Amino acid sequence: MNMQRYTLIIFAVFMLTSCGIYTNYERPSQAVAGIDSLYRPEARPDTTRSIATLRWEELFTDSHLQHLIRQGLTANADLAVARLQVEEAQATLRQSKQAYLPSIQLDPTGTLSSFDGQKTQKTYSLGASASWEIDLFGKLRNSKRQALASLLASDAYRQAMQTQVIATVADSYYALLMLDEQIR
Repeated sequence: MNMQRYTLIIFAVFMLTSCGIYTNYERPSQAVAGIDSLYRPEARPDTTRSIATLRWEELFTDSHLQHLIRQGLTANADLAVARLQVEEAQATLRQSKQAYLPSIQLDPTGTLSSFDGQKTQKTYSLGASASWEIDLFGKLRNSKRQALASLLASDAYRQAMQTQVIATVADSYYALLMLDEQIR
């Protein structure tokens, strides 16, 4: 009898410890020598404006070039797809946030029946159910984190596509100006 009890206790302990599937990421406290300085330079107060903080309208002041860039931004299919991916990721994030809320479902039904020319009989019914998932093992929390990471990645891709379109249009514009100047 004691052997069965010990076996049951050991089994229960193993089952309960296996429930901690997801662990929170913790950044290592010690930086690796050499690599950390390569990718993470020491933070210094920035007293000057960087070119990265400028809007493209401030960077390219030629009105004709600005018009061409605006056309490129509105007509580029890849950039439009990137914008739609951001909207999709935002919807997924909203959905994962709403998974914490209880869900309610209503099932209304109605029937009409008539036998041998008698008066039509109407029958209605309304079924309802409610459910709520408790985030015991972190499933909802991790799906929310995944949706947020997907949103950030989609937005970064959109920004990269926008930068690429602006750079391509500006590069082509200045190349054409240079070629026109060489012809003259």
